[in-house]
Amino acid sequence: MMNGTLLSACTAAALLAILGARATVAENIVFPDDAGVVNVKARFAAKGDGVSDDTAAIQAAIDQVRGIPDTLYFPNGTYLVSDSVGIFNGKAHSRDRFLTYQGQSEAGTILKLKDNCPGFSDPAKPKIVLSVYEGQGTGDVMHSYVRNLTVDVGSGNPGAVGLRFMSNNSGAMYHVTIRSSDPEGSGKLGLDLRQGQNGPCLIKHVTVHGFDHGVETGDTFSLVFEHLTLRNQRVAGIVSQSARMTIRGLTSLNSVPAIQLGRHAHLTLLEADLSGGDKDDAAIVSESPKLFLRDIKQSGYGHILKDAAGKLHDAASLDEWHGGKAHALFGGEPKSLRLPIKETPEVPWETDLSKWAKVPWSKAGEDISEALQAAIDQAAEEGKTTLYFPRRTSTYDYPKFTRPVRVHGSINRILGMSNIIDISDPAGVFKGDGPAIFTFEDLKSPAIVVERFFLLGGWKGPREAFMFDNRSRTALVLRNMGIRSKIKKPAKAGECFLEDLPVSGLFIGPGEKCWARQYNPESPEANMVEVDGGQLWILGLKTEGRARHIIARNGARVELLGGVSYQSWDKQPLDPPMFTVVNADASFTFGFYHWKLPFTTIVEETVGTETKALLRKDLADYHLPLYGASGARSR
Repeated sequence: MMNGTLLSACTAAALLAILGARATVAENIVFPDDAGVVNVKARFAAKGDGVSDDTAAIQAAIDQVRGIPDTLYFPNGTYLVSDSVGIFNGKAHSRDRFLTYQGQSEAGTILKLKDNCPGFSDPAKPKIVLSVYEGQGTGDVMHSYVRNLTVDVGSGNPGAVGLRFMSNNSGAMYHVTIRSSDPEGSGKLGLDLRQGQNGPCLIKHVTVHGFDHGVETGDTFSLVFEHLTLRNQRVAGIVSQSARMTIRGLTSLNSVPAIQLGRHAHLTLLEADLSGGDKDDAAIVSESPKLFLRDIKQSGYGHILKDAAGKLHDAASLDEWHGGKAHALFGGEPKSLRLPIKETPEVPWETDLSKWAKVPWSKAGEDISEALQAAIDQAAEEGKTTLYFPRRTSTYDYPKFTRPVRVHGSINRILGMSNIIDISDPAGVFKGDGPAIFTFEDLKSPAIVVERFFLLGGWKGPREAFMFDNRSRTALVLRNMGIRSKIKKPAKAGECFLEDLPVSGLFIGPGEKCWARQYNPESPEANMVEVDGGQLWILGLKTEGRARHIIARNGARVELLGGVSYQSWDKQPLDPPMFTVVNADASFTFGFYHWKLPFTTIVEETVGTETKALLRKDLADYHLPLYGASGARSR
């Protein structure tokens, strides 16, 4: 049975969010010569002149550094190719992973297929232009990134697939355009997410122009999209048979359906503007009941939604709608919490390389404790903005440090350059009530970004330590990295933003606010997330392990929009509630994919002295369409 409410207009807040969907950040992504990026022009003689064939040079670069978390850097230019490039026939647990494809700018770095290229002419035999990973199904193609570039399949290539992307646990696409230059938009598929066991990963600020299908997915753990633009597709914008997708900020300019879902698909969609449709079509066509839709508007289509029961919903906009039964253990009509949504702060990329400060190191295992703090102090004294850990390319060499670090002054970005940085605690400094590993104080920037570490803390770092403690008024942005510890100390105020983090141990204190996008905690025992009086908004949560996923208490406000609990681990002795809510406000829409040891209790809620439980057996299709708790407001 379908439940929901169709309203005549989106809320004003949602409209404003949609209008501001695409970030307007001038791109000029450059690095110092010693940062450790692999420049395809300097190292592999790619020309990027739009005339020379760069296929062999680009493939040689990929083959040289695959399996090592290096960054392939493409300076501005048009890199002409006449065949597929990337990783094909990949094997699980092999070197066929870990790469970053980094352009200088989305508009200026173009990987372009030759027009009328042999091998790309047959839509029945599609062929990929750029493949991040194609091959054996696996869940460990981690740390894949594509940033700041355009893939153009040229003209006269109807069998072309623009970009095949896959990543697990951590991995993302940022500021990428995939387009067809054909006058008719010819091309089979723009963004190919069909590789089995894809995700979790984040796809943000991506545009697909042309093709039969803009985006197509296979079976996935979790795909999180934010600010996705689709234009001029010929058959459908998004096609998904069985993926678990969470999308915020979808703009579709199409005469064909914007979204087509198969019966096993799972979609959480909010803030979508679907325009240009045909009066005989529905904007969203779904054979699956596992939908949560909020703040959707359409123009041109005859219907906004055709649901799994075949019912046509006619309206120009939709306020909030979900398939299946919503739950509220303490009464009232369940609604999503609608916490205020803030965009992740964008700190401008530093293009003046004299303002970059290097953390020097020269050999594997070197203790850089003194050098790291000295580099920070000198950077603050000289007004430098970017602190970077240079990478030794084509190696797994990495340094370590053993003491707490104080970050202060003018620094607004810390770049790991995809390094593993080992952190050891021989003196037990970080235990108990000890200091965090990084403490931020007296920062001058409105935000500080810490990003691009393959693993911060190393494989044997102090698990019970807190990695960060933000004592400044600066917003803290953590993204695109693994962390071998608890994320941050809880605070009484402040804002933090998490993106693409495969880390457990998130603690939010009273008065603190946090926005998380593609968050992937995993734990067999320790609680994954605890919110004590603070506020947490999550866009796409993927979990592993039968530990409590979220605890909200003491007036906390928590909103979870989309994702999946994936259980595949043996011998887990615990069977706690998945979500625990104690005198707090919360809303959850969430999916489950349990091979082994499923949770017995999905939600346990306490208001005052009374406790009630929502059990797994009470859910249809093993899916939580919506749960609403208002324990804080009830007291």
